[in-house]
Amino acid sequence: MSELYQFPPQQFPSPEAQFYRPTIVQRLPQHAPAPPPTEQISFKRLLWHLTLLGLTAVTTTAMGALFLNDGKAPLLSGLIYSFALLMILGSHEMGHYIACRWYGVAATLPFFLPSPLPIFGTFGAVIKIKSPIPSRRALFDIGIAGPLAGFIFALPAAYLAHYFAKAGAPAVPDGETIIFNDPLLFKLFSKLLHLPPNIDGNPLWFAAWLGLLMTALNLLPIGQLDGGHVVYAIFGERGHRFIARLFYLGVVGLAVYSYLRGGWMGWFVWVVILTIMMRFGHPPVLDEEEPLGLARVLVALIGLLVFVLCFMPFPITL
Repeated sequence: MSELYQFPPQQFPSPEAQFYRPTIVQRLPQHAPAPPPTEQISFKRLLWHLTLLGLTAVTTTAMGALFLNDGKAPLLSGLIYSFALLMILGSHEMGHYIACRWYGVAATLPFFLPSPLPIFGTFGAVIKIKSPIPSRRALFDIGIAGPLAGFIFALPAAYLAHYFAKAGAPAVPDGETIIFNDPLLFKLFSKLLHLPPNIDGNPLWFAAWLGLLMTALNLLPIGQLDGGHVVYAIFGERGHRFIARLFYLGVVGLAVYSYLRGGWMGWFVWVVILTIMMRFGHPPVLDEEEPLGLARVLVALIGLLVFVLCFMPFPITL
């Protein structure tokens, strides 16, 4: 049985409308704004993140109390070290996380990594990105947000560490004594505050020192490190590959030179990590053609300045 539909008069085309031809979109845009993440943070998952944070707070406090105290208030020394370090690491990862949420990229809360070994009390913190990056601008903002946020918190910690620093004995390399070398930012604060050539490291000093070291390592423009994200967003896939290989060879050279001079052996660990990153490369973004704009290029220069202020060719010597 047929059906009869009766339309209102206004729905019939007028004579003028006979000459109208709608625009036909032959090619849809490859990129559309990503929807907000639908994944919800469950109580169980939140509890797991808080547990890791609590364990890291315990290990960093123990590290500061055992090895960074002045013999008078070990617990206070541990708490100062732990609080300052976790603030720097936490702000770094939350910078990534908030940028991911801004662009609708699904990401986990920060995972803090406690260390039972007497090596700073932590292996750092990470987040896991669980959906594709929509555009080069999003990749740039997500990549640069972490180092800049961490540096903002490390900056006052470094200043206060030098403001309350006390003069110390000259450090003599003898093959047994561990010497923590200053990044450029520490040298600038020493000049600004007219400090003596040698000062005793306090808990705040060590927290800022480690925070700056991790910031510099993350800003290496290799693989999927923060610096790798920034370079990929600016120069694209080919530029990222070239710059990554160049810096990789530089790190290999630093590792060999450090070994010959009895310096920081951690560069060999980073050679292994960076080799794996080089093998996997950097995943593409959904919109490879979106320009960054002048403002983000200026922010990239600020990121380069942060790298220069934080980077230490030889963080530790013996």
